[in-house]
Parts: sequence; C-alpha cells; structure tokens
Amino acid sequence: MTEKKHTCMETKKEIRKQICRKREALSAEAVKNKSTAIQEKVLQLPEYKEADHILLYADFRHEVMTKDLFVAAIRDKKKVYFPKCESDSNHMDFYQVISVMQLEDGMWGVKEPKADETHKYHYFQEENTLAIVPGVAFDTQGYRIGYGKGYYDTYLADKRAITLVALAYAEQLLEEVPHEAHDLKMDKIVTEKIIYSFLRI
Repeated sequence: MTEKKHTCMETKKEIRKQICRKREALSAEAVKNKSTAIQEKVLQLPEYKEADHILLYADFRHEVMTKDLFVAAIRDKKKVYFPKCESDSNHMDFYQVISVMQLEDGMWGVKEPKADETHKYHYFQEENTLAIVPGVAFDTQGYRIGYGKGYYDTYLADKRAITLVALAYAEQLLEEVPHEAHDLKMDKIVTEKIIYSFLRI
C-alpha cells in the first residue's frame, strides 16, 4: 500500500467516526423530520419520475429513512429493489421487493431481501434506473465515503447508466472528502436543505 493511499484510508476512517457520531447524536424526531423533507425532495426529482427501476436501501442506525420513498415508488408502479450483501466478499446484488414484510435481518442487522434469482435486478443500459445511495459522509463535489467495504463502488462500477442520488443530512456534508480513482461520484446529493447536482467527469 502506498503512503498516499494509506493516509487516504486513515483519513476516511477518522471522517467516518466523526460523522457517525454526529448522525447518531440526532434525536429520533430530528431524524424523522429531516428524512421526511429529504424524501419529499426526491419524489419531485425528474430522475425519480422518469425511473422505471429504483434501487433502494433499508435505513439503519439513523441513516436517512427511506420508507416513504418505498411506499411512493410502489404506488407509482415502479419496480423497487433492495440490496443483499455477501459476508465473505464485497459482492452485492439487488432483489425486487413489493412489501417490507419480505425484508429480514441480514448482515449487521440491516434488513435485506432473500436471494431469489427470479426477482434479481438485471442491468440494461437502455432502462431508466435510479439508485438511492446511502453513505456516511459526502462533499460538495459529489464524492462519498461509505462504510469501508466497497459494496456500492464495486456493484455500480460497470453500470454507469444508472443515476446515482445520495441521501444525507446537512450534517453529513463536508467541503471535501478524500477520494480515489475507483470512488464513484454521485449525480445528486439530496439534503433537507439543498439539492446538490454534479456533472460526471
């Protein structure tokens, strides 16, 4: 590992600790109110309205809540998928869900769908797919720090036609976060205050 990469990873680790502490310090009421405002903004995005497929996440430990998005997407007759992660690798796949009752405790207690090949998401470049991406910290250039396992970066690396929209509280935004060549840039970051939009390089 090069000195530069080592320093970058150490810095990311410190940022994760700092932002996770801030996020977990939010009251349940603040989480609910901020999440409601963020989800309402997402539902007004043209990227949401035009999407046929939504890759969603089940919120965990004070992440921005996604229940309203799920309910709205089902109502709007979109196909909604949740991720399932493999514990012995950084591999992840998405499976269609039509009811939260289909989700069960998975890795780290995060709700996951069953791995059912008949309901697996298959990427086609010509289809409109929106990925709602979680994360720990984000910056005003569109870069993201996740939880360090690389699931999303790996999964989305060869699926560049998918629109990437991250959900974050204003407290999770920094001016700049360290990033490497393989780190994905978001198309938009939606907070309760501002929607940030970015051009892909």
